Amino acid sequence: MMPRARFIMLNLYHILVDGLFDTVPVILSFMALACGSGETEVGLIVSLGTTLSTAAGLGTGWFSRRFGFAGSVALLTGLAGLGMLGAGLMSAYGWMDGWAGGSSAGGSMTVAGACLLLAMAGFAVFHNLSFSYITANTERARLGRVMSDFTAIGDVGRIPLVSFAAFAAAYSVGSMPGWQAICLAYGVVALCAGLWLYCAKKSFAASDNGSQAGPDMPATPKRTRRNPFAAFAILKDKNVFLAMLASMLNAFSNDRIFTFLPLLLVARGIDAKTIGSFALGFTLGSFAGKMACGRLIDMFGTRKIFIIAGISLTLLLCALLSSGNLVLTVLLALAIGIVTKGTVPVIQTIITEPVQGTQNYEAVFTVNSFGRGITNILTPVLFGGMASLWSMDAVYLLMAAVAALSIVPVVLMGRPEHPAGG
Repeated sequence: MMPRARFIMLNLYHILVDGLFDTVPVILSFMALACGSGETEVGLIVSLGTTLSTAAGLGTGWFSRRFGFAGSVALLTGLAGLGMLGAGLMSAYGWMDGWAGGSSAGGSMTVAGACLLLAMAGFAVFHNLSFSYITANTERARLGRVMSDFTAIGDVGRIPLVSFAAFAAAYSVGSMPGWQAICLAYGVVALCAGLWLYCAKKSFAASDNGSQAGPDMPATPKRTRRNPFAAFAILKDKNVFLAMLASMLNAFSNDRIFTFLPLLLVARGIDAKTIGSFALGFTLGSFAGKMACGRLIDMFGTRKIFIIAGISLTLLLCALLSSGNLVLTVLLALAIGIVTKGTVPVIQTIITEPVQGTQNYEAVFTVNSFGRGITNILTPVLFGGMASLWSMDAVYLLMAAVAALSIVPVVLMGRPEHPAGG
């Protein structure tokens, strides 16, 4: 059983890591305005950061073996802080201009982007380690509730960090642009948080070693895995493979819904000024969905909730395509937020059903984050191309179809009498 204080601390680091990750695009946007760059540079750096995070996720097992859980979280948080701090210092002291060979805006964005990539690089590794740690230290009967709280608190907590960065970046602190001040301030906070946890990691590890593993929380076996791709061997288990397939289909149908919604709404004749209402409904629905679905998992099981959510999303997307009424659209946004983001704790729970043991949990979360990461890298290109060739309606019809398809692997999953591992 995870102590409550430990869970609270983990949530605080979750908020910080996610907040830094989501703040990077905001910082880059204001930096681009200052340097005279455009959306291309911002998009390229964000895409590289997402790709780097996805690739680094393959090293989850290595981080766990080499530094332990607390040491890994401390290292990842500290590196993110160094990245933010580096971007702020280079900007504050004019180093970017020197590196760029004078006044090249492109060079400035390149140097700053290289620093800010560190703030994004550990995102997948942190989540893989955290989900594995929570799963290994929580009774299966309570896992849905605990996982939903963890994912929901992270979402809500990082909103102030990102919102404050967007607000402060538009102002100046003395002669320093606001975005530079945000880089320096957030960098110092993250670096201090990483150093504090690094100093406290021995007591953290001693507490973990002294805890007793329950019947569904077996003691961690000695880790011998060295190849970062060795985690994919877990796909030999049929149920693991089907769970991963369901997760990737879920990412295909869910994760980019909000990205293209402004284009869809404008194309359907809804005033662009009202898109904020849709965003608010979607955000509220996301939070409610994460809090509710995790608790429903504990009551009815992950598979039933996933199947219901997939069918509901298909119907809601079809309703959205036929709606031209603002009030109905906002209500649909609320419902769509519930069944899309609400499936996050469902997915994180269902993929661990066929296995036991911390090493196997790390493997499934590593493979899952890699698969979903690749999906999220490719889908914007695919959806953008489809919208250009046909329309945004075609994109959302495809999302609806894939949402329905995603329930098939879950239906085909058997119920293993003896989960792998342990």
